[in-house]
Amino acid sequence: MPSAKQSSVMRAVAKSHTKAPVKASIKSSPKIAARKAKSASLPDAKLSKRDLSLARILDAAIRLFATRGYWNSTLEEVATVAGFTKGAVYYHFKSKEHLLLKALETIEARSIDATIAGVAQRGGTPTAQLASLVKYQTQWAATHPEDLAVMVLMSVEIARAKSKIRTLMFRIYRKLATLLETIIDAGKTTGEFSTRQDTRDIVLYLEAVHDGNMLLWYRSGNDPEIGRKLTRATLNGFAHAVQGH
Repeated sequence: MPSAKQSSVMRAVAKSHTKAPVKASIKSSPKIAARKAKSASLPDAKLSKRDLSLARILDAAIRLFATRGYWNSTLEEVATVAGFTKGAVYYHFKSKEHLLLKALETIEARSIDATIAGVAQRGGTPTAQLASLVKYQTQWAATHPEDLAVMVLMSVEIARAKSKIRTLMFRIYRKLATLLETIIDAGKTTGEFSTRQDTRDIVLYLEAVHDGNMLLWYRSGNDPEIGRKLTRATLNGFAHAVQGH
């Protein structure tokens, strides 16, 4: 049976933005994050012919890496899926590693960078900011499920990856951890969140809940109803964790 304080937090998470704003000092600049997120989703009308070609190749690579995995895919196959010659792909990307790095940067911009920008823009209490984080990550996964698949697969394959790939993957997850740490510390300051647990320990748990629920949703075949249930479970899990239960 949840305590009165815990129930209050869970209700606030569900309603999200009801209290006066508390500005979080997010280390990754929201303005920079917003620019990166916007550049990852510009409409085709604003893109040059070269940019359109790059976008088609990156889209094909992400689809292929999501379905076959990075190690089992070739640049020749990416070219076929994108509708280009092998030479055209090599003109833009000198290696498969280079292509993966650009694909991960694209995913980074429209996932965690967009989330950082969205949370900063909406503001609100730390509880509301946690709800916004879940909202934007859920929207990203629903809009770009193949991004999610690439992140899941590369998280598993990261031990085999070269240093540049490992560094980029860790950077993406470090951004998520930093955002969570900032929100949790702000919540401790305002008295919304428990101070009994170390912030880093809470973040580790929240990352596990986040990644585990993302994996469960992807494994369901991106079933919308499963997605809604997992979103509620994530919100409730976050509420329990920040109250130290």
